[in-house]
Amino acid sequence: MSTTTGARREQGIPYGAAPAGSAGQGGRGQRRLTRRRWRPGVGRALMVAFLLSWSLGPVVIGVLTSISTQRDVSSTPTHLLPSAPTLSAYRSLLGGATAGGAVAAGTVSTDETGAFRGAVLNAAVSTSLTVVVVLAVAVTAGYAFSRLRFAGSRVVLVTAIATLAVPVVAVLVPLFQLLAGARLIDTQLGLVLVYSSATAPLAVWLFFNYCQDVSTDPEEAALLDGCNRWQALRHVVVPQLVPGIAALTAIVMLAVWGQFLIPLLFAPTAHTKPVSVLVTEFSGKYRTDYPLVAAAGVLALVPPAVVASVLNRSIRSMLGTASV
Repeated sequence: MSTTTGARREQGIPYGAAPAGSAGQGGRGQRRLTRRRWRPGVGRALMVAFLLSWSLGPVVIGVLTSISTQRDVSSTPTHLLPSAPTLSAYRSLLGGATAGGAVAAGTVSTDETGAFRGAVLNAAVSTSLTVVVVLAVAVTAGYAFSRLRFAGSRVVLVTAIATLAVPVVAVLVPLFQLLAGARLIDTQLGLVLVYSSATAPLAVWLFFNYCQDVSTDPEEAALLDGCNRWQALRHVVVPQLVPGIAALTAIVMLAVWGQFLIPLLFAPTAHTKPVSVLVTEFSGKYRTDYPLVAAAGVLALVPPAVVASVLNRSIRSMLGTASV
């Protein structure tokens, strides 16, 4: 029997009971443990707050600027909150009478409404056509690389994916020469061809990885029942891949809608100029209507924001599959 055990028995303390004073030590230990658990929580909260401020801060400032007056944003110091909120910039872009009439800004004429509507329509047409072309290529090619085994399939797939490492500026001059020779500069067809060639490799890679995780049992059953590959793809595989197709649609749309350098070079006139390029032209050399620029930027953000919000879960699922 140890000396400590004997001393505890002499003091009438049962075996296993905590000695006097240990309750205070246990309380201090519990408080230390609580602090250790509390500190990581505070760190995560600060990190989330920083990311939200970093991501949403410019959007909030843009919205506030769009409803401000030129005097508010030009004052020193600048007023972050508008003293007299107004929607005149949005009325200038979308149509409607304003207190001071149409206001020219930058290199855009006084018809901001017509220029903005035309640019939005151009962006919608080129983006929609690109999505259709890329989906047709990505669905068929991704399915073929995933399911079929043919000579050189892996080499072709790796080569297509490797083109993603080529910077756009490295191929702008050859692309311009090709399109100029084919008389496709300042045409929707030329823009769609360039957009498709830039986004198709990524789309094929994403859809290939997505097909890898889809069960082949329904497809094999259809083939045993007499369907050929095209029939099985159309009637069995495509319905299984609807979530992936929806996510790929959103990813391609987001990638194309915000393009700036390509349309800046290949769509120089209002005939094909998208809204991403037009926004910069509201800024002039000697005068810039900042509320008008901010309003145009806010309106240009609406379509991709809606698509990303609606298909957020599908996008995360596809990108998570590609990262595995």
